[in-house]
Amino acid sequence: MLAKVMQTAQAIEDVLIAIRRDIHRQPELALQEDKTANYIADKLRALGCEVTENVGKTGVVGLLKGSEAGRTLAIRADMDALPIEEETDHGFCSAEKGVMHACGHDAHIAVVLGAAQILSGMRNSFAGNIKLIFQPSEESPIGGADEMIREGVLENPTVDAAMALHVNPGLATGQIGYKEGPFFATVAYFTIEILGKGGHGALPHQSVNPILVAAECIQALQTIASAQVDPMEPFVLSIGSIHGGQKSNIIPEKVSMEGTVRCFGDDLMNRTGEIMENILRSITAAHGAGYTLKFKSEVKTLINDKAMIELIKEAGEEILGKENALAVSPVLLGDDFASFSQLVPSAYVYLGVGFPWQPNFALHHPKFDLNERALPLGAALLSYTALKFLGASDLIVKGV
Repeated sequence: MLAKVMQTAQAIEDVLIAIRRDIHRQPELALQEDKTANYIADKLRALGCEVTENVGKTGVVGLLKGSEAGRTLAIRADMDALPIEEETDHGFCSAEKGVMHACGHDAHIAVVLGAAQILSGMRNSFAGNIKLIFQPSEESPIGGADEMIREGVLENPTVDAAMALHVNPGLATGQIGYKEGPFFATVAYFTIEILGKGGHGALPHQSVNPILVAAECIQALQTIASAQVDPMEPFVLSIGSIHGGQKSNIIPEKVSMEGTVRCFGDDLMNRTGEIMENILRSITAAHGAGYTLKFKSEVKTLINDKAMIELIKEAGEEILGKENALAVSPVLLGDDFASFSQLVPSAYVYLGVGFPWQPNFALHHPKFDLNERALPLGAALLSYTALKFLGASDLIVKGV
């Protein structure tokens, strides 16, 4: 079975590269993935899948049925691009100004379509169903996973387990990274407005300068990690946007800020919101200013099920060699695949896409690129894991 998977994966390498490049040329932002969705739906129909479109607005679901009834495994790929101007020099660069697949979602689509192609040719080899979920809006606070779940993506047929992968330029092509238990963080986003009193820059005593108050608030918010959270707990609070004022001699009425909090678990996240409220209240009151805080936890902790991770790890070891299936540490990144992992046993792993012959730029960088030779390896990993999950009775005994 593994030999057939690998043979097919290698045979379709050029097809997967072409798919990745097609998607890369036409990146679409969150909840605008109409062309991408149509492209995916056409590919799934050509493979004999039952296709449902417009799930969670622009999501696509393909159902691939095996030879007889059985369990259902979901395989998820995200579809949306980022508001980044591409700085690579490829012939397949983004055709959309200011929009780029800088997080590898184009590769995720190609890999999952590759797994679909492998599995469609082996549907007599497994019982049950493969549900192929192409999800919009992973990069947006309006999480596409939750929308698709609300619209029943885990039902009809009921999903028993789920898996996904994410490209990682920090791992070499030919490697995977796995982590049992909590892997990606709970994520909250916040907006803050500091409300002052405008006036002339030469007469600060007649005004309340929200820029000065905001500076003090920023410094104080940074002490949450150092003074109010257990130092053994992973935690970060980052402010990524600040706006206020129009001219050097005008004290503005307000300053606005946006940021994110990352940690593991709802309790610490909820407590962080309360601490932020207390800090802002006390500092603004001391200066005679006001404030507003909007704080919302958007993404849950992504939790990898022990048995599912063991299954995909075993598949990775068989495909790539034991030395190339690497245990990795949890990170404070976020991915709304977490919503699936909170509801069904799940496995989410890294797929190495690093180049050995050129610099590797980080995800979300305008020069981000990936080694396309990883695409058939990802397709083989997902399809072989799916066959193990659906086709081998001893895995049921293990509790997968």
